[in-house]
Amino acid sequence: MRTMILAIPLLAGLLLTIPGFAHEGHKHDAKGTIESIDETQIILVTVEGARERFLLTGATSFSRGEDASSREDVVAGERTVVVYEKKDGQRVAIEVKLGTKAE
Repeated sequence: MRTMILAIPLLAGLLLTIPGFAHEGHKHDAKGTIESIDETQIILVTVEGARERFLLTGATSFSRGEDASSREDVVAGERTVVVYEKKDGQRVAIEVKLGTKAE
């Protein structure tokens, strides 16, 4: 009986945290190689081999190392990290982080 009394609050606490993992609005990272990019989207082949599409918006920022960059600087075949949020079932890019280029 005592075990059951202790288990009920623990189970309730676990059940309350599950929706936190499932709902939209959290930032995620996708790492991989750029397959293509245009004005509205970037296609990434992830390190796991999945092909993922991210929407680009006017708020999407681009960086190369520590420096600001732009969409025009992005080249297919380049490795990158896309920071994104899921909104309305789609991946929306918040930031595209490019690696530094060899001089």
